[in-house]
Amino acid sequence: MENIKKILQNFKIQESDYSIYGENIAKINITKNDLSKKGKLILMTSINPTPAGEGKTTTAIGLSDGLNLIGKKAILALREPSMGPVFGRKGTATGGGESEVLPVDDINLHFTGDIHAITAANNLISATIDSEIYWKSNLNIDHNKVVWKRCIDLNDRALRDIEIKISKTISRKEHFTITAASNIMTILSLSIDENDLRWRLENALVAYSKDGKEIFVKDLKIVGALMIILKDAIKPNIVKTKYNTPSLIHCGPFANIATGTNSIISTKLGLSLGDYCVVESGFGSDLGFEKFMNVINYHNDLIPDCVVLVVTIRALNLHNDFENNFKHLEQHLKHVSLYNLNLVVAINFISGDDNEQLKKLKHWLEENNYNYEMNEAYTNGAEGAKKLAIKVDEIANKKFSFKRLINDNDSIEEKIKKVVNNFYYLTNFTFSDKATEKLEDIKKTAYKNYPVCMVKSFASIDGNDAKLENYNLEIKDLEVNTGAKFIVVYTNQVMSMPGLNKEPNSKDMDLINNIVVGLK
Repeated sequence: MENIKKILQNFKIQESDYSIYGENIAKINITKNDLSKKGKLILMTSINPTPAGEGKTTTAIGLSDGLNLIGKKAILALREPSMGPVFGRKGTATGGGESEVLPVDDINLHFTGDIHAITAANNLISATIDSEIYWKSNLNIDHNKVVWKRCIDLNDRALRDIEIKISKTISRKEHFTITAASNIMTILSLSIDENDLRWRLENALVAYSKDGKEIFVKDLKIVGALMIILKDAIKPNIVKTKYNTPSLIHCGPFANIATGTNSIISTKLGLSLGDYCVVESGFGSDLGFEKFMNVINYHNDLIPDCVVLVVTIRALNLHNDFENNFKHLEQHLKHVSLYNLNLVVAINFISGDDNEQLKKLKHWLEENNYNYEMNEAYTNGAEGAKKLAIKVDEIANKKFSFKRLINDNDSIEEKIKKVVNNFYYLTNFTFSDKATEKLEDIKKTAYKNYPVCMVKSFASIDGNDAKLENYNLEIKDLEVNTGAKFIVVYTNQVMSMPGLNKEPNSKDMDLINNIVVGLK
């Protein structure tokens, strides 16, 4: 493996523009690098995943390695793993086999401390709110109307709903989220530079006063302290794959609650440095891809030059696609066609896949004129993704006429309707009384033109995980995330604080002779 310094030199990044964290990790100073777009953006998505996942990360890593193998200058951009899932059930988020980003242990554990900084910044806001209440400051905060939540980067179900004692006479209900689902994580991931981060922090809504006035972080007078805590966390981290492809790993917002993609800063940095920047969006195209197109691109020009949709035989079997003529797969493919984007289907090969089913899938794709290629990077590394890289390089250079689904002048209801109709394939939906009241309140504010960020289960395309007859999608609640600049729309009940399973991965981990073992 090449030293990270050599890789940075290959991309003409000067030593004064980065900081080294050991031999294989560095942070890049964004203020000293030109973030104007030069390369092409490749966006990874998938069909609804099995519990084991569909290998989007493995495919993204393999594709990046494959592109470099065929002589292209490719950079990978991924989300940073949360320690909650690493110690829980889901495990690591750095690929596998011959398609990995390294060093696996560091990336999945403390890495460069970004998630710890995000946790500290988030909780400093909470501590300050409660201090203002304790000292009965002139902000006159209503302790029953605090909307900001504490966070921790672990799966701890006991912290979901608790009661905290602020003073002898004042107590309030508190709710913890996992750090990946926190407001600061979303704010940092959507910031385009330090000035934008400061603005988002200043204007993040945290509570209401006793006379109904909105209270923002700027009213707490701690924005400067927050900027100090986040001064290094805003800088993208760069590591490398097994095949020495530079890999930006920065921020990790959840996709079923927030945007589900790495930071805008790291994506723009990747596009400024390489011919290609390969970005992974979270879960299936009904979540990560939808939010990339309708939330992230609501305020930014990050239109994918090619979308790669990952499928596996095991997921197609889970959704009964071999019995219903690939209906589930076709629904996801239509999501991409809504925007007239270039598309390649990546068949992520898993040892033991049924050859007859593979033939049937390929025949259907050919019959319906979809571009596709096999990905065997897990077992064969860069060489196993070479054919996929050639196909993506070909398709990404084709002209396309991008069209938006959601427009600036669409009402909140129209924005929700377009997502529900075109992504969930549901004709009707209803608002609860609570959601209706919130909707009318938001319409009276300056936030009414924000994009909508849908909260939905990842397991099914319409959120009907229980497969109920006469299913009705109900909008249960709405709230404005003023720092992120979007309206959160709750459909399914999605947990923002996971719990540990009965036999979590943490029970199999150890440090032996200073080597981490048991990471899965």
